[in-house]
Amino acid sequence: MHGYDHRAIEAKWQKRWAEQGLYRTNDNESGKENYYCLVEYPYPSGNLHIGHWYAFAVPDIFARYKR
Repeated sequence: MHGYDHRAIEAKWQKRWAEQGLYRTNDNESGKENYYCLVEYPYPSGNLHIGHWYAFAVPDIFARYKR
C-alpha cells in the first residue's frame, strides 16, 4: 500500500478551486460599505427569558436596517 501524499493532493485541489473561483464573493455588488454585526447566541445552560429579547432584538433590527 502506498503512503498518502497529502501535499500533492492539497496542491491539486487548491489549484482546481482557484481555477473555478471557489473563494470569489460578490460582497460589494451594491456599492455599500461592508458592515459586520456580531450577535452572541445564548448559552444552552439556562432558560430563555425576556432579557434575551433585549439582547437580540436591537442588533437584529440594526443589521436589517444596514442591509
